[in-house]
Amino acid sequence: MTKYRRPPYPYCPWCARPLPKEKPFRQECSSCGFVLYHNSSPCIGALPTDEVGRVLLGRRAVEPYRGDWNAIGGFLQYGEDPFEGLEREVREELGVACEVDEFITMEADTYGSDGPALLNAYFTVRLGSGTIRPQDDISELRWFSLDALPENIAFESDRKALQVLSHKTERSGGGGEET
Repeated sequence: MTKYRRPPYPYCPWCARPLPKEKPFRQECSSCGFVLYHNSSPCIGALPTDEVGRVLLGRRAVEPYRGDWNAIGGFLQYGEDPFEGLEREVREELGVACEVDEFITMEADTYGSDGPALLNAYFTVRLGSGTIRPQDDISELRWFSLDALPENIAFESDRKALQVLSHKTERSGGGGEET
């Protein structure tokens, strides 16, 4: 049994006729033939790291999980290149450019406890010059040592990505003390 509770949808978005519910993740309209596929929404997550091995997280200013810590990132736009989306999200949330560094992991999740399904890809990034300030849907930014992360991390996928980053850092002998 899946934890995703959104589909099936009751009506076709093209002709407004009832949609069958037998196949909740592939609903084919018997009236117009439109097929409504229910797929995970692609998301991109940036894990900015610094020279002493810390990671930058943002405090969410919006629901779900308002006030919890989150990777920098968000939803990819329709047809958007993932790397361009990652760079866009970093600019929108931090106000600076970035350079994509290393792939960390890809994780499935939901947007909130019963929200739509997500597929999140995480990368470390190096931040460009400029003043980093919380923007968009972030109320605060803070650098954390990978061995002293906050308890209230918003999404399970973020927790998993930070865990993978921590293991990669340990294996490579990186990391450092929080300053």
